[in-house]
Amino acid sequence: MNERQEKKLELLRARFLEWMEARNYSPRTRPDYNRHVRDFLAWIGEHTDATSINEVTPAQVQSYQLALCHPPAHDDGTPAKTLSLAAQGCKLAAVKTFFLWLSNTQQIAHNPAAGIQPPRQPQTLPRDVLTQDEARRLLEATPTIKPRDIRDRAILEVLYATGIRRAELLGLTIYDVDLQAPTLRIENAKRNITRLVPLTGSAVAALNLYLSEVRSQFATSTSQAALFVSSKSGHALSDNDMLRIVRKAATRARISKRVTPHTLRHSCATHLLQEQADIRQIQKLLGHRRLSTTEIYTHVEIGDLQEVIARCHPREKPQKG
Repeated sequence: MNERQEKKLELLRARFLEWMEARNYSPRTRPDYNRHVRDFLAWIGEHTDATSINEVTPAQVQSYQLALCHPPAHDDGTPAKTLSLAAQGCKLAAVKTFFLWLSNTQQIAHNPAAGIQPPRQPQTLPRDVLTQDEARRLLEATPTIKPRDIRDRAILEVLYATGIRRAELLGLTIYDVDLQAPTLRIENAKRNITRLVPLTGSAVAALNLYLSEVRSQFATSTSQAALFVSSKSGHALSDNDMLRIVRKAATRARISKRVTPHTLRHSCATHLLQEQADIRQIQKLLGHRRLSTTEIYTHVEIGDLQEVIARCHPREKPQKG
């Protein structure tokens, strides 16, 4: 492709990015999809004779899918690194979304990616779920004396109490908290569905302390109504801020597992299941559309299964007589 055609593609990608933002794609998905589309267009320019987006064919998109699945060796003969199924699926999802947008806005006559099937993702159990004792230690390792620690403790308590996603927590405002009910309203959930989740007593206490004594010290006009605010900039917290807060708490608690905000979501759901909560209630709490997704989050430990076998299996029961 010549320089003029490349500029047209850059303009298309910029408009695609604006469309994703208008459709409320997550702040993490937008740059990922933009990058994946850029890589795809670069591959098309290098490996095909297509000179515009309208000339891309289904066969070329399928060739790109095959290149992701079985990447060719490097020029020196060394094998190329094979992408994980998740990485391949994400790249293909970006390409499919890009062409769907082009087709729906009538910028192309046909959709060459319509028939692309992403790789099937094996259902895997979440890694490094905390035990109930580890979760308690993680929360209590953050003191409530210094202002920043008070904020961090409130964040940790809310994550573990509600199991909400990291993006959902970052999107909370002061108007989403009802300490009297006590509930949390999540407006920026996936699929734009608002849901209410209950708060535990410890989460209410931590939030009350943060709101009454700390937030006003950090907040500036730029933070507007954001619930959790940076102590340095006064802006709403970022993804990196959240990750740092959780990892700092894990270090304080001397937990060697890899702990992220999503670990607390997994742990919340798993601990509720261990305490005999109904799985459909957990599904509603987490905001899952399908029950099968909740079943993966709330995996059953092998020790629990062994206890069930020992207690219930006919071959494990004492024989009468």
